[in-house]
Amino acid sequence: MKSIFKKAFIVIFISIGFVACSSNANKKVEPPLEKGKVIEKVKCKKDYTTTYALYLPSGYDTTRKYPIIIAFDSHACGAKPVTLFKNEAEKYGYIVVGSNNSKNGTPWATTNAIYNTMFADVLDRFSIDKNRIYTAGFSGGSRVASTIAIQNGGIAGVVGFSAGFPNLNQPIANKFDFLGVVGSSDFNYNEMSQLDKKLEDAKFNHYLLVFDGKHEWPSQEIIPDIFYWLEFSAFRNKLKNSDNKVINEFKSKCEKEIEDKKVKNSLFGEYLVYIKLVRFLDGVEQIDIYKNKLVELEKTPTVQNELKSIETDAKKEQALQQAYMNAMNTNDEKWWTAETNRINKLIKQNKNERECLVYKRILSFLSISAYSYSNSALKSNQLEQAQRFITIYSEVDPEIFEAPYFQAVLYVRKNKNEEALKSLEKSIDLGFNDINRMQNDTDISKLASMPGYNKLVDKMKTKK
Repeated sequence: MKSIFKKAFIVIFISIGFVACSSNANKKVEPPLEKGKVIEKVKCKKDYTTTYALYLPSGYDTTRKYPIIIAFDSHACGAKPVTLFKNEAEKYGYIVVGSNNSKNGTPWATTNAIYNTMFADVLDRFSIDKNRIYTAGFSGGSRVASTIAIQNGGIAGVVGFSAGFPNLNQPIANKFDFLGVVGSSDFNYNEMSQLDKKLEDAKFNHYLLVFDGKHEWPSQEIIPDIFYWLEFSAFRNKLKNSDNKVINEFKSKCEKEIEDKKVKNSLFGEYLVYIKLVRFLDGVEQIDIYKNKLVELEKTPTVQNELKSIETDAKKEQALQQAYMNAMNTNDEKWWTAETNRINKLIKQNKNERECLVYKRILSFLSISAYSYSNSALKSNQLEQAQRFITIYSEVDPEIFEAPYFQAVLYVRKNKNEEALKSLEKSIDLGFNDINRMQNDTDISKLASMPGYNKLVDKMKTKK
């Protein structure tokens, strides 16, 4: 009898083992993610609708812990920041991910849920140094990056491009190192400058990196400075051993910049480079020599006058913004045509570089304001108002693709489909390439049956 039970038990055990093996054999084994390459779409294991772009350094090894940058583009294009950062990420050994879901206009609760899903996924998949988690973002994505650091904590540093912190009514409990990055012609330039001053008062480690550009992700040239800042932040906060090679490389770069300023007889330019040396290297190594030089330069009449001019220009810019905001609701299209021409003339003919930048920022400010007014009028179906704001938008920023796209939407609502197709083509010629947005747009999708629509889709695909 015992022998019969024993044989039966062996048969059952073997059967269970066979079923288990068969089950494991049927499971899909996920292939390893490719290293040294930007992967545009990685699906989160627990929620396939949440995805991110990824860069793993080519030497990625699970036996080591890696710093990570979690980035947010204002239009949910995760590959943009990942591609921008990948060369320096490879050099220093960073993992970079960029959200494909977080974008401007998304409620914070939804954005935070996206971040938590993505964050849980990268922690599960990759070997992360939890003491060196950084967030970065552009425009609304910058506010997302800083909000995560402020409210969630656990973030060593934030790189904020073209926008500052969310509105806060209380002191920041979770401190972090902050690097602001902004274009000299960006309408948010003054906001970023004011934030830099506030961070100084709040005793943050901070710096404002200015590049030649508008409200946009910067060019590749300034990305090395961003990684110097992140590396020095790690040295300063004892999260990584100091590397003299990297420090000397940065100092050598700054010394060349100082020599260049001397050749150009730009005392204020020298002053700005010394600020950079002090802010980057404070807490990293001895900086008394740079501090002393900074104090010396700050006392000169040239630097004093420049600082006063900057303050005057900031007040002038704020006053102009307010005046133009009032005009947005009162002045007609002819006035805006004349005023836009006048501003462009001031920019071309004015020899004062700083004043030129003020007016460039004003045009940038008017562009984003016209976008907001146009979008709002279309959402509320106020077609006459929408046409007025779209016309102003086209005047102040003729190279932007959003204005003709909005015009196409407006034409559809007026049953002028031929005109709508022409406006849509103009938008594509100016750089519009979001096929999903076009196909999901309840207005633009009405053009799908027209003969020219598929040609425009093909044109977009070719451009991509």
